Amino acid sequence: MSIARLQKEPLSNLPFYEERVDLACAFRWTARLNMHEAVANHFSLAVNEDGTKFLMNPNQVHFSRIKASDLLLIDANDPDTLSGPNAPDPTAWGLHGAIHRNVPHARCVMHVHSIHATVLASLADSTLPPIDQNSATFFNRHVVDANYGGLAFEEEGERCSQLLTDPKVKVMVMGNHGVLVIGDTVADTFNRMFY
Repeated sequence: MSIARLQKEPLSNLPFYEERVDLACAFRWTARLNMHEAVANHFSLAVNEDGTKFLMNPNQVHFSRIKASDLLLIDANDPDTLSGPNAPDPTAWGLHGAIHRNVPHARCVMHVHSIHATVLASLADSTLPPIDQNSATFFNRHVVDANYGGLAFEEEGERCSQLLTDPKVKVMVMGNHGVLVIGDTVADTFNRMFY
C-alpha cells in the first residue's frame, strides 16, 4: 500500500502565514497552561534572514484570543514603530526590538511572568542548579539578570539584549520580573519556556 504525498497549498494570502499560525498557537497554549499574565507578556518571531523583521502580539489582546491574522509585522530598525495606529506595547517594542536588532540568533523570543518563573526571578539567588534532568538542560545556558531596570522601554531593552549575545545562552531569568527565552523556532522556544 502506498501513501500519496499531499501538496501543501497556502491556506491564506497573509505574509508569513505558517509562522503566524505557529506563533498564535504558542500564545493560546501558553494561556491554556496558565503561564501568562493576561496581556502583559509578549512573544516575537523573526521572519527575515537578519532577524530584524518580526511578528509580535498586538497590544492589549489576551493570549487566549490571539489569531494568526492579529499578529503585527514589525521592523526592529523602524524608529516610528510606536507612532503607528497599531503600535505594539512600548515595553514589548523596547525589549523585542532590541533583541531582534542585536541578537541575530534569537529567532523566537518569549517573555512571560509565569508564577514559577517569577518566583525563581524573585529569590535572593535566582541561579538554577542542575539538580534534575529538566533543570540540567539550562546548565551553562541561562543568565540571571539581577539588575532589573524597571519597565523594558528602549534603554532597558538594549541592556537586556546585551546579556543574550552568547549563542549558548537561551534563557534570561529577569530579576524580580519574569523570564525571557530565545530559540530557533517557536516549538524550540516554547519547549524551553515550558520547563
